[in-house]
Amino acid sequence: MKFFSVFILSVTVFAGCASAPYQEMQQERDRLRQAYEDALRKNESEPLETALADKLIGTWQFLEMGAADGDISEEVAALAYQRQSRARKHLTLQFFLDRNVLHQYKGTNGSAEVTGRFTISSQRYGDVSVQFLRVFGETGAPFYEFLTGMSANRLRNQDSVSMKAVPENWLGVSVTAETLELIFHGKMELTPNGWARSGGIRCRFQRIE
Repeated sequence: MKFFSVFILSVTVFAGCASAPYQEMQQERDRLRQAYEDALRKNESEPLETALADKLIGTWQFLEMGAADGDISEEVAALAYQRQSRARKHLTLQFFLDRNVLHQYKGTNGSAEVTGRFTISSQRYGDVSVQFLRVFGETGAPFYEFLTGMSANRLRNQDSVSMKAVPENWLGVSVTAETLELIFHGKMELTPNGWARSGGIRCRFQRIE
């Protein structure tokens, strides 16, 4: 009986010792697989990001501002956007390369001017990779306020149960040879029917250079 107990104890200790290296190997395999998947996603996204950044280069004239698609009615907000649009009929955005390396932007609207850097970043939602324009202001008003005439903080804090879907400096972007759309994503709001996403603001531009 004593021999049998010692034998069981030895097997248990051996199994414990053997499982530790196995767990380390499993963790290392998981880490390497994650690193490979991250590298693969990066390699897939970089050409798209570069192509989109190249399309942005040029000068764009503001056309209109309206409510982006969402789950919540934006009729009241749309009227406010129309009033702001009239004050932005001379607003232009210029995207360019500084010293052929740094992606920069400059916005003007009368005497108001903003400058800063921009990048294109990808975010994966399941199997779909979505590109965003990210702006980093250097001079002038915040980019959100410059384009919309409204304070991002005021809009974000108007409802204590609201929360931003993405940061203010991450903009949805769609660009063709002649048209640019920038989308400031809305908030998640608690409605009588549960949580819903407001559409945010969509600004449209036409290429002039």
